[in-house]
Amino acid sequence: MKLTRRTFLKSASATAVLASTHVLSLASRASAATGGGRILVLIDLAGGNDGLNTVIPLNNVGAAQRSLYDTMRPDLGIPLSALSGMEVGPDPDLGTGLAMHPVMTDMKTLYDEGKVAIVNGAGLDNSSLSHFRAEKVWFAGDPQGLNGTGWMGRQMDTAPTLSPRAISFNSEVNPTFLSPQSSVLGLGSLDNFDLPDDPDGSYRDLSNRLPVWQAMYGDARPPGSLVERVGQSGGTLVQMTQTLDQVETSGWGSNNDGVNFSFARNLRQVASILRHDVLNPGSASGLCFFHVTTGGFDTHSQQGTTDPGRGHPRLLDRLSRALSNFQRDLEGLGIDADVATMVYSEFGRRGYQNDAGQSAGTDHGRSGTMFLMGTPVAGGVHSGLPDLANLDGSGSLEVKVDFRDVYASVIDQWLGGDHTSVLPGAPFTPLPLFV
Repeated sequence: MKLTRRTFLKSASATAVLASTHVLSLASRASAATGGGRILVLIDLAGGNDGLNTVIPLNNVGAAQRSLYDTMRPDLGIPLSALSGMEVGPDPDLGTGLAMHPVMTDMKTLYDEGKVAIVNGAGLDNSSLSHFRAEKVWFAGDPQGLNGTGWMGRQMDTAPTLSPRAISFNSEVNPTFLSPQSSVLGLGSLDNFDLPDDPDGSYRDLSNRLPVWQAMYGDARPPGSLVERVGQSGGTLVQMTQTLDQVETSGWGSNNDGVNFSFARNLRQVASILRHDVLNPGSASGLCFFHVTTGGFDTHSQQGTTDPGRGHPRLLDRLSRALSNFQRDLEGLGIDADVATMVYSEFGRRGYQNDAGQSAGTDHGRSGTMFLMGTPVAGGVHSGLPDLANLDGSGSLEVKVDFRDVYASVIDQWLGGDHTSVLPGAPFTPLPLFV
């Protein structure tokens, strides 16, 4: 069967960004970027999640938060009657009572167990309200946007390896992981990540092709050259298809088994890789950084209030259920102490609803809500809601926490790194987000 470059890449269903450095010189430093094997999962709520309908004011203690909320959102406000049992407050700054959206019962349970940290008012002062521009800023960890590297790519490059340690689901390498030295995989599905063979089974000859590919990609090439990098990329792709082909992605008892939406399926794939590594330490994948994107959060219209079957509530319901299931998977595998999950969005929404009735939604705003989840997380509300009486000129909630403060917390406290060597504009002020 004729094998073309297009056939190969289509069958492998992956992209790879790989190091051009020498593997032997890096082996002794390989654990530095991961904080001794710690795992980080990044969740991107693409479109700009409405933080004010995710964590909601309950009263006017400290400021007229609830009264202003009701005024700003006559059709979108979550009624107090729906928030019973969802309290997470009080607001650490104002003392106002706070609650999670009523569909987020699974995450509320984790919160009550001390496994969810809430950072309200996270963003960047004077940031762009363009999705394209704002995403670049968050991916880069730099107000100047992407300049060839992402913030986690730079963290990985503090101890680069040729073997991939990072993987993005959603079929591409997320720019967060962009790096000139470290290896990253981007793919859509583990089940479709394999080497090409005859699809109808008549001329299967993968056993013959595999050693040829390995020899071809393993040939010596001029150090530092483009051809060496291409060879390393191909060799690593072949290696990782063999490793990931051994990962069981269903039927092993994941709490996200049978949950029929892509975000849950992708988290099940992350858990499946981690399970494989636990059960097969001699042939572990080496992956410890994961990125998953879930979209739909650009809720300009028909945002909805509490119905979990539509609009913003549907998105939060799915987020809550899938994340909780993932956490329970980690606990069942006995590795929950090694995994932290960070949830972010490129910006939040404005305070006032637009339009009215069923058509009501919210426009782009600068300040939103971040979550950290996991057994290692210092649970609680780490930053209060912005004062609703002090919206900026665009109608956005004020930024209370520079998002890079959260990144600094992850780098310094969880990964054991030094954010001042990773984040432009440092030093920042890490929050106490980990125990």
